[in-house]
Amino acid sequence: MSSYQPLESSMNRRTFYLAIFLFVCIITFSNFLVNFRIMDTYVTYGALIYPLSFLLMDILSEKYSRKEVLRALRAGLLLALIPSLCITNDIRIAFASIGAFFVSQFLDIFIFYKLKEKFPSLWWLRNGVSTSFAQCIDTFIFFHIAFLFVLPYYEVFMLFVFDYLIKFAISIFDIPIFYLVAIKTCKKIKLFR
Repeated sequence: MSSYQPLESSMNRRTFYLAIFLFVCIITFSNFLVNFRIMDTYVTYGALIYPLSFLLMDILSEKYSRKEVLRALRAGLLLALIPSLCITNDIRIAFASIGAFFVSQFLDIFIFYKLKEKFPSLWWLRNGVSTSFAQCIDTFIFFHIAFLFVLPYYEVFMLFVFDYLIKFAISIFDIPIFYLVAIKTCKKIKLFR
């Protein structure tokens, strides 16, 4: 068992604004790309971009306090609504995305910090479990708000299943990135203090 203890520091303005900018870009591009399926499958291009928001949230959650991360999340959500409304062809997609993002990201943060508190050395557990569970909820909410009563339910459900499977696979590949960015840099900072 590792003796790793996460190091929380104060989020500076540059990091705060960068996080907001990245959230807005990820959400906006995902909302646009969800309109396009990959080679007539049930997988949308939005599924390839959107998981980055969970990776970003987990990196912030590893390095900063829950209060600071939630502040950045709220600001990002508010600012993402405007370009999402402008770029999408359907207002339901924008509201479905923001609604799903709101619920799932708060859930991701809650689970992440609970696991961080209970198992501080198991960084991979908090990253993997919080992201996988929150993305499932997110994908379910999104496809049911955006496409229920627009597409046959079978298609809505299949879009949910296949998009989530892609997001789940991407979240597994995100674990090494999370380690390199959030854990490795935290250890280096702690060593040089």
